[in-house]
Amino acid sequence: MDKRIDLFNYFRNEGLLKNIAVYAAKETILDPYEKNESKVYSNPLTIKALVRQVSYESLHWKYYGQLPVGSIELITEKKNKTLLRTAEKIIYDGVEFKCWKDEAKGFAILEREDYIIVVLAKKD
Repeated sequence: MDKRIDLFNYFRNEGLLKNIAVYAAKETILDPYEKNESKVYSNPLTIKALVRQVSYESLHWKYYGQLPVGSIELITEKKNKTLLRTAEKIIYDGVEFKCWKDEAKGFAILEREDYIIVVLAKKD
């Protein structure tokens, strides 16, 4: 018998999971000579995640690169990993975010046994 606690079932029952709107986009080139591009956003997909605010000190000491102030961490199920990687914009509480990608290390996604922690950078 498995004695581990189902983490997301517990969070769901306690009402701690928040709705996150994830938008994918299709990019079209309007003028190939001037390199004008346009993005068309599709309907959002909603995922459930536990949202943690990241402090200013943690942004500069824990994570590499220059993360903007107001960035957040999502703790969500593993099945949402590719969805968050390919998302063009992510909306939480009326603020627009994107999945943080460091040039040297790639996406800031920490993978655990049954969940992932994703760092989202606030878009300016």
